[in-house]
Formats: sequence, structure tokens, C-alpha cells
Amino acid sequence: MTRQRRAGGGVDRLPSGRYRVRIVTPDGRRLSLGTYDTKRVAEATYARSLTEQTDGKQVMPTASATPTLVDYASTWVEARLTARGEPLRPRVKDLYASQLRLHIVPVLGPSRLARISTAKVRAWYVDLRGPDGPGASTAAKCYRLLRSILTTAVEDGLIPSNPCTIKGAGIEPAEERPIPTVTQAQQLAEAIHLRMRCAVLLAAFVGLRKGELLGLRRSDVDLDRNEITIAQQRQLDRHGNHLVGPPKTDAGRRTLAVPAALADDLRAYLDGYAQPGADGYVFTGEKGGPLAPHVLQDAWAKARAEVRLPGLHFHDLRHLAGTLAASTGAGTKEVMYRLGHNTHQAALRYQHATRQRDQAIADAINDLLER
Repeated sequence: MTRQRRAGGGVDRLPSGRYRVRIVTPDGRRLSLGTYDTKRVAEATYARSLTEQTDGKQVMPTASATPTLVDYASTWVEARLTARGEPLRPRVKDLYASQLRLHIVPVLGPSRLARISTAKVRAWYVDLRGPDGPGASTAAKCYRLLRSILTTAVEDGLIPSNPCTIKGAGIEPAEERPIPTVTQAQQLAEAIHLRMRCAVLLAAFVGLRKGELLGLRRSDVDLDRNEITIAQQRQLDRHGNHLVGPPKTDAGRRTLAVPAALADDLRAYLDGYAQPGADGYVFTGEKGGPLAPHVLQDAWAKARAEVRLPGLHFHDLRHLAGTLAASTGAGTKEVMYRLGHNTHQAALRYQHATRQRDQAIADAINDLLER
């Protein structure tokens, strides 16, 4: 392949015989303006782009020069960084890859980035939310992923603007989940296998996430102070590999007081089931290895069936913990800290759900009025 080197870019002759035009933008990015059948057309395109840059205009590649969504998205997932500048966790990569494979690429994947219009995005989104689609929640997640990918394409100078401009499309509908009562949580703890009893209690009355429970080590539990420190979480990827890393968010790193009523259960569990040593996992399987998520899920399914709560999710236990915290009069920031939330909206959900607390306030006001 021959190349004519010039300041600000150049023209490449590709093995196919076509000519590719590339320029360097004022901020130092190399931008392809597409390929052309003849050198003369390529030279003219290159010269025009230099003139436009000199005039202060933004030079964009032709629609045919932009990559397809499927090609660009795969590169995007691999190169994507979190807000903390870290690579995506394997579980997040798996999630994005699944959303792309199942819901985005089949419709929009073959399209060139510059040919993805708002109308095309809207038609795709409407189908996702339709009767044959995966539902509103999945549609919102996929829309947010597509919007993020195309935002990066704008930053890369591949498209002039993001076509994902549908108002409210990325907002998931607030699903009303059942909140178990204290009695039901205790019944579930009694019904589940002894190895998972404390997992239910800590989820329901302390508010630990499933991954936080699975990642809990002996050194994270201080029985003298009745405290638990959340320093890591553990999950499995789709290949069955253990993924140990920091909590879901920075707010997930926290030290929590454990209700004294749980101290004896926790002490007995550590003595009977936890792995030895400071780094030993608290929750283990029958052979003494780290408890696998699917084992916990199977035991949970049997327990909820026994107490006749078949639709209850393990995560719903956290809703009970949040509601109990709010019902004590805890403020928004206090609930946020306890549950490891980094947004006020998530914590306010539990305060809005505490009708018993609201009734207590109304009763107290009534007493004042009567006096």
C-alpha cells in the first residue's frame, strides 16, 4: 500500500485499488473521510477538507466512511472505562454484549453510524417496548447503552450529533416490588438451608447485596463491635469464574452496625461454617468452598416456596432493610449510607414506602391537637 504523506493527513491507496482519505483534526485525531474509486476524487475530497478546516468548519466523514454499529460497538465495549477511569468489569461487559447481541445488533447492527437517524432509533425502541419485545425495563437499558455508544461516536468525530434524543426513553419504570414483613423474613431464614440462614438475616435487617454477602470475609466481621465492613463483592461470570472486586459503587464501601439480635446467629455461623483465616469467606458451600450464587438461589427458591412467597426476589430483602431504616426516622443520607446508595432517589424510595411511620406521625399530631 502506497501513501502520500502530507501535513494534516493524506491519501492512501488500498490493496483493493480504492483510495482512502484521512485528515488530522485540530485536536490531533486522525479521521477517515471514506474511500473513493479514483485518485482524482480522493485528492479533491482531501483538498476540500483542508479548506473547510481552514475556514473553521467541522469536517465529518461521509456516511459510507463511518463504521457499522456492530463493528464500532464491539470496539467500544472493550475500550470503555468507568467513571473512575477503570476498565469495565467482566460482568458488565457480559451484560453489554448480551444486550447488543439480543436487542440492538439484530436491527441496527448493519447500519453505518452516520445513517442511524432518530426515526430509525425510535422505530427500534417502539418495537422493544411492544407486545413482542422484552419489556419497558430492558428497552430502557438498551436505549441507554446505544445512547452511550453513539455519544462516544460524536466525540470521535464520526457523527455530528447523537440521534438518541427520545425524551424519557432511558428511564426505567419504577417496578413496584413486594416488601416482605419482619415475620416473613424470619420465616424465610428458618426455612432456608442453615448455610444460608445468616445471608437472609443480613440482607433483610442490615441491607447487604447478594454480591456483598458472597464476598464477605472473616476479617470483615467484627463481633466485638457488632460491625460488618463491606470492602468487596464476589460474583460469577457466564463461564463460572469467580469475579472478586470492589463494591458496586464507591458508596458501597461502608462499615455497618449489626442489630444485636443477630449477633448470636452470626457468631454461631462463623464457628460452624465459615472458612478459616482472616481472608476466609463467611458463606460457604457444602464442600467448604465459596458459596456459589446459583446454590444460594436454589436454596432461596425452595425457602420462598415453603413459606408461600413464590414471587419474592432475594433482592427484595434489601427493600425491607431500607424500609425499616426509614421507619426509625433515619434521614435520606443515613439510609443512603446504610444501603450503599449513591443517589438520593434510591433512598427516598424507602422513605416513601414507610406508611406505618407516616401514620405514627399523624397520630402524634392528632395527640397535640386533642391536647
